[in-house]
Amino acid sequence: MNRRDLLKNGLAAGLGGVSAMPGNAVTPGIDLKHQPFRNVRNYGARGDLLTKDTRAIQSAVDETTDAGGGIVYVPPGTYLVGTIQIKNNVTLYIEAGATLLGSPDLEDYSMPQEAADLIRNPNSRHLIFAFRATNIGLAGSGTIDGQSSKFIAPLRRSVPKPEDLWHLTSAAQWERKARVSPMVELAACTNVRVEGLTFQNAVGWTLRPIGCESVMICGIRIRNPDYAPNSDGIDPSSCQNVMISDCDIDTGDDAICIKSENPYGENKIARNITVTNCILSSACNGFKIGSEGPYGFENITFSNSVICSRSGKREDQRVISAIDIVMPDGGWIEGVTVSNISIRNARIPLCIRLQNITGNPKARMTSWMRAIMISDVQAFDAIVTSSITGIPGYPVEDVTLQNIRIHTAEEGHETWKNNVVPEREHGYAEGSAFGRFPSFGFYCRHVKGLRLNAIDVRSTTRDPRPMIHFEDVEGLALGTLSGTPPSSGDETIRLVAVRDAAIHNNYAGRGTGTFVRVEGAASSEISLFANDLHRAKRAVALGGDVLPGSVMYDGSEMVAKADLINAPHGGKEGV
Repeated sequence: MNRRDLLKNGLAAGLGGVSAMPGNAVTPGIDLKHQPFRNVRNYGARGDLLTKDTRAIQSAVDETTDAGGGIVYVPPGTYLVGTIQIKNNVTLYIEAGATLLGSPDLEDYSMPQEAADLIRNPNSRHLIFAFRATNIGLAGSGTIDGQSSKFIAPLRRSVPKPEDLWHLTSAAQWERKARVSPMVELAACTNVRVEGLTFQNAVGWTLRPIGCESVMICGIRIRNPDYAPNSDGIDPSSCQNVMISDCDIDTGDDAICIKSENPYGENKIARNITVTNCILSSACNGFKIGSEGPYGFENITFSNSVICSRSGKREDQRVISAIDIVMPDGGWIEGVTVSNISIRNARIPLCIRLQNITGNPKARMTSWMRAIMISDVQAFDAIVTSSITGIPGYPVEDVTLQNIRIHTAEEGHETWKNNVVPEREHGYAEGSAFGRFPSFGFYCRHVKGLRLNAIDVRSTTRDPRPMIHFEDVEGLALGTLSGTPPSSGDETIRLVAVRDAAIHNNYAGRGTGTFVRVEGAASSEISLFANDLHRAKRAVALGGDVLPGSVMYDGSEMVAKADLINAPHGGKEGV
């Protein structure tokens, strides 16, 4: 509704004693016809960048909620503010051309005592805060700016070596002098809507709904420096029934990170969460589930989105893991669906990780991770291996990858082929924390029930490592695999202690040496059938410790310590 319509309907002066400011049109998309709105200028807000307007805006919010609810309207201008608390039935509408600018003075940030008593954290400061509120919103085409330049500074550290950048972040060279984080904190609220706004220059996390029910975040834009520490984009924590769509996020830390902790009350399962139609860029992770997850995650979908590194192609500016599903804190993950994702310039396309509790080596393992389906994903210019890993005795379960294309862009080293990957049962869960993997496409260890179909992995440079490494995997189905074989002529697929595996309908690329190598006395019930391996010099190689009868090739039992070679016309002979 524009200003002419607003005046025509008699709203400019008739609702709540509010009048429209001359020249301040109301953006279409918000219906003011049947609800009062209050212009913060009528409460003394000046929007001149110099005057602190916190009290004036808060007065407009308080009067609106006391009157039963409505819209607090912020017209164009730059409003210097500390903490604004949103209350029941209030939508804070920030017009195009209007900016709420965070104060550089820490004393301007506070929390209501009832909330502060719950979290017992003296450093909890927020620019926008809501607590146990119902029917609240942040909307408009304006901006909320945390003024991070006032609170972060470069560290006096030596410049990292180029060969170390692949596992570092650009934020590692900066520190926060003070914490105003999350910039927008919506705690224990019901029926929350955040729409249309730009959030920028957050000092820490940008937007966190925590312990909330029924949350819609739509069409927002987040812009934080790629060097800003802990500057996550959206972090729904211990929330249920959350919809995030049509968002454009470019930040220094995780773009979207779903968590299950809740210092404001009892932890709730992070459940029924959808993320779709988003563009995510970060110097950390793109879409992440599970960090800070002491409780469960169920029914989560991520679809129709782009993950990219826009800030630069220097390795420490790249997205670390584009899709990052991790459980390091004692909770569980069940029922995750990821589909139709395009990835470019991320270091790691995919990381799935189950481990024991972070920082507590004596803790009893209580976590599980299962029922994960990922399909129709394309990733270009990857430089680190994708991985699916549990820990001994606690496998990741029931994982399906379908229609996945990965192009890697870093030349592999011959020495990496023999790297022993540490278990790292404890510690921070990050895809780059294991060092270099002995395979360039996928590394899968401690997994039960793993299905890979229509997987294409291509090295655009030279890589001597196997394409895929499977170790301690039970129940493997691998079909329609294609891509570039290792430049060394060694095996394309390595199976170590793999049980109950069906490898079928695969295609060996030109230059394939050995297609599959099987190792380990624990390997058993491995069957290869209906594969097109006419380009392979050798179909299967068996390690000396593989027991007789463990491997079947096209229905015939193989003999341990023997190689099976494809003859020119599809016959085969043992050697």
